[in-house]
Amino acid sequence: MVYLLDRMRRASTGPNTVTFLAPDGGRRVGWAELYGDACRVAAGLQSHGVGPGRPVVILADTSRETITAAMATWLAGGSLTMAPTPARTVDLARYLAATRDRFDALGEPLVLVGAPWVDAVPALSGGAGRVIPLAEAVGDPPSAPWRPPMLTADAPAILQLTSGTTGAPKIARISHGNLAANVEGIRVATSHEAVHGRMLSWLPLSHDMGLIGGFVLPMACGRCDALLSSPADFLARPASWMQLVSHHRATNTVGPGSAYAVAARLLRAGPRLDLSSLAYALCGGEPIDPAVVDDFLDAAGGHGFHPAAFMPAYGLAEATVAVTFSAVGRGPRYDTVDADALAAGTARFVPPEAAERPGPTERPGPTERPMLTERPGSAERPGSAGSAVRTRRLALLGEPIPGLSVRVVDPDSGGILPERKVGEVQVHGTSVAASYHDDPDSAAALRARDGWLATGDLGYLTGGELVVCGRRKDIIILGGRNIYPEEVERAAARADGARAGNIVAFPYPRPGHLGGEGLAVAVETRGADPAALRSAVAQEVRAALGMTPHTVLVLEPGSVPKTPSGKLQRAEARRRFAP
Repeated sequence: MVYLLDRMRRASTGPNTVTFLAPDGGRRVGWAELYGDACRVAAGLQSHGVGPGRPVVILADTSRETITAAMATWLAGGSLTMAPTPARTVDLARYLAATRDRFDALGEPLVLVGAPWVDAVPALSGGAGRVIPLAEAVGDPPSAPWRPPMLTADAPAILQLTSGTTGAPKIARISHGNLAANVEGIRVATSHEAVHGRMLSWLPLSHDMGLIGGFVLPMACGRCDALLSSPADFLARPASWMQLVSHHRATNTVGPGSAYAVAARLLRAGPRLDLSSLAYALCGGEPIDPAVVDDFLDAAGGHGFHPAAFMPAYGLAEATVAVTFSAVGRGPRYDTVDADALAAGTARFVPPEAAERPGPTERPGPTERPMLTERPGSAERPGSAGSAVRTRRLALLGEPIPGLSVRVVDPDSGGILPERKVGEVQVHGTSVAASYHDDPDSAAALRARDGWLATGDLGYLTGGELVVCGRRKDIIILGGRNIYPEEVERAAARADGARAGNIVAFPYPRPGHLGGEGLAVAVETRGADPAALRSAVAQEVRAALGMTPHTVLVLEPGSVPKTPSGKLQRAEARRRFAP
């Protein structure tokens, strides 16, 4: 029996539970009961033709029915795809058309549509697969008993729709062997046996971090409780995340940096909570801003959260989910580097004390503890007696989990780079997908020449730990200088009236006789004076980077393009807003 099916069976023999959280309190169900329901539903799926190699798609909010159908898909032998749900600001007709196209790329899937999108069944029908209501698949009695499928480790377990942040979305083919390797690697990297307890997640199940980290990991453990909240409920009441952690005494939780930024603001304004139960709060899924981490630690510390429990991490769908984890109980650590040297390709370390007393004898290395962010430009270059240098602080993302290796290569030559040289991050190991499902010729493209996955991320290694600087395709080149859009966006977010997390920087063709590439910043706002905001954004970017944007676009809320999981789509922003 393959790993995942065996782990589901083991979970069914224990007393642990899944709680489906809701504003009215939710429902608590044992793994044993879920497993029994899933075996019954799996028999029904098999009567619909689901077996090894058949994709099953679920478009539904997080619920007991959704989790039952996901487990049933694997028990029937099929591969699972959790479809991203539409954002509140998306054009629904466009979303449904694009979603049906993505379903067709899976082959001939069985598509299960649940609440609150059941009315979309007709619009999603007519493609290559069959579309039925989720309630029908879960509720109908099977016509024959469940038959355990004959699966191998190479059989697809998850066909993961990638986010498409810098280009067309893909479908990563995650095998049962990939999934088993990644889950076991996470268990070792997090010392999971020492932090058994309650895993709370509100992340969308369509996101690899939500599906595997929030659902599969506690199920594979069998001795953990899972607390699953709907992402729609989180968006409606973002304060509920930390409130639920406190109320249910959750030991583990996970979220992107933008969610921790919101949590910090709400923790300061809300009632006193008890967050002392958290053994780790993992942060990943998007670039990690040290200033956001500092703000969260400061706010959460007043509610009993220990800063050592905060865990920065790095991962991607093509590697199943997790690639590197910070050490459990260490807390966040940062690397302060010369920003201009970083733009030129070298992460030159700047000791924290160099801002006041430069010292050429200091040994380079990462900072040992979280520090409050200072305005860029305050540090000095070691040994230069007062020569000012802009600095950038970057999060250390830990070492690779067991079964994976990470290296950094020159994007052009492919040569392996030494520590502190910036290049493309590549990953190799047992969790890495062999190909994209929707591209039979992608095996060679997905992996580098010698079997390493080219991630498209730029970063460097220091002391064996990974630091990510940005996406290779997002880099803006001005006058031969590499500009990381994240740095521009964080500076622009300091302008009064700008909506943090809803700001996007991208290259902009300069008009007239000047020609060449310029810098554009698109900023969402709620009612701020456009002229004043444009001026404030330009001033903040100039202060932080020493350059002025060529244009600042002031937009209404919901205008900045994002993936369904909330990541900025910089290439799409350039397509929409650049002339």
